[in-house]
Amino acid sequence: MEMAWSVEDNILRGMDGPTSVFLAGSFQAAVISFAVIIAVGVVICLFGLKLVRILSALIGLAAGVCIGIAIASVLKFTGMQTLIASLVCALVLAVLCAVIRKFGIFVLTLISTMGIVSSLLWPRTWILAGVCAAVSLIMSVLSILKTEAVVTVVTGISGGLSAGMSIAALIGLNEKNWWIGYVISAALALIGIWFQFMMQSRKIGKKEKVYSRQVREEVSMESEVERARLILEDDEEDGEGEDDSDIVIGSGKKNKERKNKKNRRDQKEKGKKDGKKIKKDRGSSEDQEDDDITFINEEL
Repeated sequence: MEMAWSVEDNILRGMDGPTSVFLAGSFQAAVISFAVIIAVGVVICLFGLKLVRILSALIGLAAGVCIGIAIASVLKFTGMQTLIASLVCALVLAVLCAVIRKFGIFVLTLISTMGIVSSLLWPRTWILAGVCAAVSLIMSVLSILKTEAVVTVVTGISGGLSAGMSIAALIGLNEKNWWIGYVISAALALIGIWFQFMMQSRKIGKKEKVYSRQVREEVSMESEVERARLILEDDEEDGEGEDDSDIVIGSGKKNKERKNKKNRRDQKEKGKKDGKKIKKDRGSSEDQEDDDITFINEEL
C-alpha cells in the first residue's frame, strides 16, 4: 500500500491543474476497486461452496448481460432495444442459475474455469483459446458429477487468484516481479481450498452423527417392540399350557372312572363265574356222594 501511495505522489508531483485532480480521483477509485476485489475474492475463496447459489445467480446475471449485448449487436439493435435485450437475458439466466442448482453450478464452473485458465495461459492464439474452452467444459461436466469437490477447488482458485493479483497490483508490483502475485494467489487458493474442505467435512460429520442417532433410536424401538412381542408370546404359551393341563386332568379323571367301572364289571363277572363254578363243584360233589351211596348199597 505504501508503494502505491508513493507511486501516486511521484505521478502527481509532475502534474498540475485539472490533470492532477483527475489522476488523483482515478487513483483513489482504482484503490477502492482493488480493495473491493480483494474482499470479494477472499470471501469466494473461503466460502465459495456455501455461497454457490448466490455466485451462480451473479455469474448468470453477468453472462446474461453479455449474451444480450451479443444478440443486440447481431440483430443490430440500438439504444433502448439493446438495454432491454441485455436486461431480459440477464434476468432469465440469473433466475435459471439460482433455481436450477445443477445448471447454475455448470455455468459457474464454466466461466470461473475459463477465467482461471485465461489468466494463466494468456490465450493470444486460437489454439490456446480452444485449450481454455476444452478445459472449462471438462471441469463443468465434472462439477455435475462431483459437485462439492470441483466447486471447492474452482472457487478456491478463482477467489485466491482474484485477491492475489489485486494485492500485487495494489502494492505496485510491475512486470519484473509479477510472479509474486501468483505466489500470493497460490497461497490464498490453498488456504481457501483447505478451509472449505474442513467445513465440508464437519458438515458431513454432523450429518453422520444425526443419522447414527436416528438409526440407534430405530434399533432401540425395534428391540422394544420385539421384547414386547416375546412377552406376549410367552403369556399366550402359558395360557395354552394351563388349558392343556386342565384338559389332561379332566381326561385323566374320565379315564380313571372308566377304569374303575371296568374293574367293577370285571369283578362282577368274575364273581358270577366263581359262583357258577362253586355250584358246579357242589353238584359234582353231591353226584359223587350219591354214586358212593348207591355203590355201598349194592355191595350190601
